[in-house]
Amino acid sequence: MAEPDRSTFRNYLIFWAGQLASLAGTNVVNFSLTWWITVQTGSAFFLGLSAFFAFGSFILITPIAGVLVDRWSRKKVIIVADSLLALLSLILVVIFFLDLANIIFVLIVQLIGGMIGAFHAMAVQAIMPIMVPKDHLSRMNSLQYFATSLIQTVGPVIGALVFTFFLGDMARIMLIDIGTYIAAIIPAILIAIPIIIKKAVEKPSLRKEFGEGFTFIRNRPGLLTLLSMFTVANFLLPGVFVLLPLYSTIVLAGGDATIAVLLLAGLMSIQSLSMMIASGIMTVWKGFKRNTLGVVLGLLFGAVGLIVLALTPPGLFWIASAGMFLIGFTLPVANISSQTIWQKVTPPEKIGRVFSVRTTIAQFTGPFAFLAGGILGTIYPIPLVFLVFGSAMVIVLALGWTFTSLPRVEESLEENEVTKEEELEPESLQEPSVSP
Repeated sequence: MAEPDRSTFRNYLIFWAGQLASLAGTNVVNFSLTWWITVQTGSAFFLGLSAFFAFGSFILITPIAGVLVDRWSRKKVIIVADSLLALLSLILVVIFFLDLANIIFVLIVQLIGGMIGAFHAMAVQAIMPIMVPKDHLSRMNSLQYFATSLIQTVGPVIGALVFTFFLGDMARIMLIDIGTYIAAIIPAILIAIPIIIKKAVEKPSLRKEFGEGFTFIRNRPGLLTLLSMFTVANFLLPGVFVLLPLYSTIVLAGGDATIAVLLLAGLMSIQSLSMMIASGIMTVWKGFKRNTLGVVLGLLFGAVGLIVLALTPPGLFWIASAGMFLIGFTLPVANISSQTIWQKVTPPEKIGRVFSVRTTIAQFTGPFAFLAGGILGTIYPIPLVFLVFGSAMVIVLALGWTFTSLPRVEESLEENEVTKEEELEPESLQEPSVSP
């Protein structure tokens, strides 16, 4: 396969513009849908269950999706996935219009959407390294987070205004999602996406291909160390996003839902603005020389931000905003640093299966974090939940940096790197050890 050049890079930027348009619409609609669930149920449990269904189904399907994406046309996968997600939005439009919507039906749609989203995410992830030149990968990752953060900065504010303007009419709000999915599908149809030509050999089973991805990671101990930290972080940090609507209502707005929706939008926008600033810094700065340091610092920002939220006195929005600003640094700093390491060591023809295993190991705790957050937020005060989770993350980072090989992950990968041409024999699948 030819190396990425100026032409493939230009096509990728056109494709990416369409995906950003879709992300913008989805961001507005997801905010509105989350607030609809908050208003309808007033329950931390249902907020957690909503995130569990959407993200849990995504994680469940990701290993299969990653393997199949390596077999299929990635362009077709993206077009079909975007089309099916638009169809789901259309179904919601009809259901809301007929006044038949209830929380159970919305949860089912989120479950299906998460499954489809897994195929879409794996395909989009897999085309970047084959269309973007290697010397632009780190900056492109940073630019992606910058643009995503910009959208997520204005998205919640627009979502709150849209929800208020349409008086909570979700049928009309869901139409926004359909329009932006169309904006993503058209560029995907028009551009050329490189196809990886494979040798004409018998296709291995899904289990065998997944095993190849797992073996690739296991033969590089540094990658397992890196995954361990993200696995723990994905249990301790995501709960904030499940409980934030009720936190805004109870702690900051004193129970006033009209004010709470605006405060929630403000907190989410501040967090996204922080992501945008951090992404901009990473883009200009080109990132850390030791990317593992970026991973640890990024996760530390999130942990400290949670503790600040926990200690915020009632009604003091500006202190809570400082906490969300710190949390906003987590994704760009930690994920850009991690993503750059993975993209440099993974051969293009194995990206789908390797990244699917990576996503499964790193994020399988995420759905349970949402569920645990919802349950604990029902039993205990939300600030106490934030304090426990944030403090636990600080302790894990300190122990990981002191007693594991985390500080020298990149050196370990260089020492154990295997040439891209090597064919790895997949061993029997076992549960990887990802404990700190």
